[in-house]
Amino acid sequence: MSILSLFRETREVRQFAERPVFRELILSILEDAVWAPNHKLREPWRFIYADGTAKQKLTAAVDADKHPRLVETLAQAPVALIVTSPANKDERIDNDDFGAVCCLIQNIQMLGWTHGLGMAWELADYSACTELRALAGVRDDERIAGILGLGFFDSLPEKPAVAPLNDRLEVW
Repeated sequence: MSILSLFRETREVRQFAERPVFRELILSILEDAVWAPNHKLREPWRFIYADGTAKQKLTAAVDADKHPRLVETLAQAPVALIVTSPANKDERIDNDDFGAVCCLIQNIQMLGWTHGLGMAWELADYSACTELRALAGVRDDERIAGILGLGFFDSLPEKPAVAPLNDRLEVW
């Protein structure tokens, strides 16, 4: 698969197959995903992996009225991966680190795709989800950059059309 076809084919997946996802596969993907660009090589990411009973406990810790999409993702996906970024009082460093973690998450999605794994990336602000944060072990000096639902899929979701570049490009 070429990198260009990977860019064009990868998409969000929200309906996962009943097929198990082995931890070794996720760890292998993470070993490669950490090559994401990051300022001053701070490698500002940390991972919290949950499947089975642990994932069910995380799902139960989320207020379904406030975060229905997250509950649905956690319930559907065989594996949940919480990716954190350090919270820094220096806004520039905080933004650099968060951006690097987002690059890493895209790497996870694309590397997973090459193995037939789909991913749903929940990116809302979960700072008020104290029960979820405590249960998952998210530290006070971290913010959640994404809660990822990972799993194999049976049917490929429709890929939305991409807007023409001319609609989004301004040349000076």
